[in-house]
Amino acid sequence: MVNPFKHITCILQVLLFLFLVPDICLPDNTYLLMQKKGIGRIDSFIDNFRKTGDRTSLFPELLHAEQELAASLDGFIRMEDRPAAALSLIKLGDVSRMLGKWDAAMDCYRQAYKLAAIAKHAEYQSKALMGMARAEMYGLRNYGDAALHIEEAVQLSAGLQDKQYLFDALDYKGQVRIYRGDLIGAADSLNRALSLVPQIEDKALKYYVYLDRADVYQKLAEKCDYQRSFEPCYEALELSKADYEKALQIARQMGFHGLASQTEGFLRRLEIRRSMIKSQENFHKQLIRSGIFHPKTPDDVLVHENFISGTQNIPAGILSMIQQSGAMSGGDPRSVYIQGLMHEMQGDSDRALKLYREAVVLLEKDRRNLKEEKSRGTFLEDKIEFYYTPMLHLLERGQCAEAFELMERSRSRAMADLLANKHIVLSDEASRSSYATFLRLKTDIAALQKSLFEYRAKPDSEKYSGEIVAEEKKISRLEGEYRKVMVRMAKNSPRLQQMVVSEPVSLKKLQHSMKKDGYEILEYLVLESQLVLWHISGDSVRVKSVFLPRSEVIKKVEALRKSLKGSHSEFNRQTAGELFLFLIQPILKWVKADHLVIVPHEDLNYIPFQVLMNTSDSSFLGERFQISYAPSATILYGLEKVHNLKGMHMLAAADPDIAEAPDEVFTITQWYPQNKTVTDFLLREHQLKAWAGRYNILHLAVHGRFNASEPLLSYLELAEGGDDDGLMTAAEMFGLPLDKTRFVVLSACETGRAQATHANEVLGMVRALLYAGADSLILSSWKVDSASTALWMETFYKAVQTKSPGEAARLALKKVKGNRNFEHPYYWGPFMMTGK
Repeated sequence: MVNPFKHITCILQVLLFLFLVPDICLPDNTYLLMQKKGIGRIDSFIDNFRKTGDRTSLFPELLHAEQELAASLDGFIRMEDRPAAALSLIKLGDVSRMLGKWDAAMDCYRQAYKLAAIAKHAEYQSKALMGMARAEMYGLRNYGDAALHIEEAVQLSAGLQDKQYLFDALDYKGQVRIYRGDLIGAADSLNRALSLVPQIEDKALKYYVYLDRADVYQKLAEKCDYQRSFEPCYEALELSKADYEKALQIARQMGFHGLASQTEGFLRRLEIRRSMIKSQENFHKQLIRSGIFHPKTPDDVLVHENFISGTQNIPAGILSMIQQSGAMSGGDPRSVYIQGLMHEMQGDSDRALKLYREAVVLLEKDRRNLKEEKSRGTFLEDKIEFYYTPMLHLLERGQCAEAFELMERSRSRAMADLLANKHIVLSDEASRSSYATFLRLKTDIAALQKSLFEYRAKPDSEKYSGEIVAEEKKISRLEGEYRKVMVRMAKNSPRLQQMVVSEPVSLKKLQHSMKKDGYEILEYLVLESQLVLWHISGDSVRVKSVFLPRSEVIKKVEALRKSLKGSHSEFNRQTAGELFLFLIQPILKWVKADHLVIVPHEDLNYIPFQVLMNTSDSSFLGERFQISYAPSATILYGLEKVHNLKGMHMLAAADPDIAEAPDEVFTITQWYPQNKTVTDFLLREHQLKAWAGRYNILHLAVHGRFNASEPLLSYLELAEGGDDDGLMTAAEMFGLPLDKTRFVVLSACETGRAQATHANEVLGMVRALLYAGADSLILSSWKVDSASTALWMETFYKAVQTKSPGEAARLALKKVKGNRNFEHPYYWGPFMMTGK
């Protein structure tokens, strides 16, 4: 039972004051004087911290301020001076927040907001919203609510004459976005705040904006921990350093020695980060020069079942330095995780594992407090290792079921959450349409923000002032449309604002499904110094550690993809064979099923496993096995198996200007008397949306394009006209009514390409089509040849009348591969099936 007296709320504080203080009516100016004194004490506390870095010595002043503000609040309530009462409540909330009394702070801010709204005092409404956002973010860890409060504060303050309100709101919006992982959006908010600096009086606030933007650049530099494009990381470090130095200069000019000392510490840590990146770069170069990752036989690959390196000696003074930094003192996921690292380095693996698992629990709780799908995906970018480390410890102990659960918690969770919410919140066409529009606008805004970021990050950014102004105007217009859609969604589909959290499938349930449907899983995890390979069948689990560092995975994936760009490229048989030895050979002898479902990780998402070549007999994996793919085992478990496509209803459309496309459609529809065929004109978007929901199979032979910068802006080329722009983007595909659709085939270029993030989200058309309702997909990984595609599709649809889609796809691959005109894997390798 909840204890109603656990927290002393702001209202209770006021009531206590009324009972304890005699009912004396003081002159009006006395209450104003009390309020002014209380605010002055708060300002002194803040000023003292800025100058000395001391947070505790003036706590008595805060308590005194609390009494004065409570007294002034009582007077203003008696006088019915709502704006003045709202200000006292805001400042009382600030005091409670500074003292760590988060619930009391929220009570004060809420009451202040209500009073200010009644008084129509937008300035104090904005201040109250800012206070609520801070309390939600830092104290109560309700990140989604913090984002909603700050968004309302930005909207309110945008129309105010005093631009300091908008400056504050934009600065804090940037902070919220940093924590949620939206670094480009954060940079956009902070740049907008910096543009207001000439219009604000308190120049000290400029310090915090530079500090926050430096944090954005630093986090961008941290991407070199898992990426291997080092130059952008060095550039981000330089930008971060420049902003820290600007912040340091402001702190020194204003006599804020405490802030200056803090900033100097940030600069020192930045240099440590630079050294780490340099070390990673050198290690990467050494690996590239070495020849140890070019195996010719299975014996050349180092495979074992040891997943952690064991006890490490801690350099003298490191532990005390970490303790002094405060990194281990909080109760947040990162602090607990660091505590686990320290115990592991001291040899206490039991205590370390306990702390690692506590960090995961806290992290899962934080994810629940994020209200929308994108932030749930980006939030884990710099925290994903919190899942991997305890997983490796559990594997070391042979606890596979528990380790599997952690791995699945790290895999495509935002996408799994989306699928779990789909039937709850998008049960009608209007809701689907609103959600697709919402996604499209959000993605368009993100693309423009990225473009702005790139302009502003250039050394000669002043040359692009015209482009910057134009992009800012576009963003402003789109944000207006976005807010309207949000209001409409909140009214018509309120549950869209409260995403439920999905739970990963258990190993036991997954294996039961595998026995029934006759497939086995290969799931991968690419780490800094090893590749973890899971082989799961209906009655067994085997996990191996393969010595293949992330740097080598990236290098080999790039080499193989380069050789598949066109029919005139020389296919890299050596790399195809090496990847087979690393990725398949270690578990090959245990594979019994004919159907393998691949759950790739990071860069492994970018290669077709069907072209991996067995070095012992030069056969390809796609010839021996039915190959399909899934973003995670959890998502795979939720998809229905398609046994064959006989007797289904088909919607098939072709671009009449693509050679072989109309003939391809005519050929395949012979197997489906109940079909709708469109070949004499190019389909429009509204027609696709209107017709698609009536058919079990959707086949589109049209042009497609992948947008590497914003994968959800990848598109199919349809016809323009009316409200249709002719581009059906991945974002818009979320709104397609595919609940009756069992199978989608996009016989178009690059439809299967996707961006795999470090947080294990797969962004592209696959995500959209699974969400829209399809159970299985066949999409292309690169630009396809129309003649070989027509042969592939003809063979596939003939075979799938009696065979499973996976077996039909294998037969189609063999058919095209066996044609002497299409011997290169470019012709027969691009089509990848998602599903069972």
